[in-house]
Amino acid sequence: MPKNKAILLIAGKHEYPRLMIEAARDAGVERIEVIAFKYETNPKALNLADKIHWIHLGSLGELLSCIESTKIKDVILVGQISPSNLFSLKLDDEAKSMLEKLPVRNAHTIFSGLVKKIESTGAIVMPAHTYMDNYIPSSGVITKRAPLKKEELDIGLGVRYLRHQSLFDVGQTVVIKEGYIVSVEAMEGTDKAIIRGGRLGGKGAVVVKIPRLNHDFRFDVPVVGTSTIKNMIRAGATCLAIESGSTLIFDRSKTLRLADKANISIYVTESLA
Repeated sequence: MPKNKAILLIAGKHEYPRLMIEAARDAGVERIEVIAFKYETNPKALNLADKIHWIHLGSLGELLSCIESTKIKDVILVGQISPSNLFSLKLDDEAKSMLEKLPVRNAHTIFSGLVKKIESTGAIVMPAHTYMDNYIPSSGVITKRAPLKKEELDIGLGVRYLRHQSLFDVGQTVVIKEGYIVSVEAMEGTDKAIIRGGRLGGKGAVVVKIPRLNHDFRFDVPVVGTSTIKNMIRAGATCLAIESGSTLIFDRSKTLRLADKANISIYVTESLA
């Protein structure tokens, strides 16, 4: 684990920024500054930060200037940005120029371009799961119930599918029911993809969530937690498969209790990285 004295977080939505700050503090990081986005980042998630810089989402020039002003070299991107913002943002000239140079525009290419812009300031963008080892599960069954044979077959199909479709830059989640792919995560995100899969496939579906081939962990780490299990319960899904070494489980004890109570199996596959 790196022994950084100072880190700069670029923080999006939900609880990830808070958990990252706590984990970095536990690792001995002395100075933590945050660049947060107005109307997007939750201020309550940043209480333990030393300094917060609020900017507008879409203001790339302001973001780069802010990074340079902190004189912090180690940068971590944490937390989600609403997918709809990719189409509705009010962009400054710097952001427009970056997008115009992209041959293909999707979440992967946009965030890859953002990382290059950030590193052009002299900063280094670290993997987004830096300091988060306590949230990464080891391989194997981590619930009371192991997957049934039919669930194992669906897990295998889901893993193969997600590996091969990576080039098309859809989401990291697929829902399978008895050999049929019933839902693939698109812009709506994991939770809504699970609900859609349950609506189409009915009870007994399997949810697989793993990173893409050549996944860039500097701006995207697969995460599951209590909301994942709650939506699986709503959808009637019975098994969740994730990958060791690359997927974070937030609020693990509560997540496992919810899964066990609902007789949901969670299986962590070996990392293929």
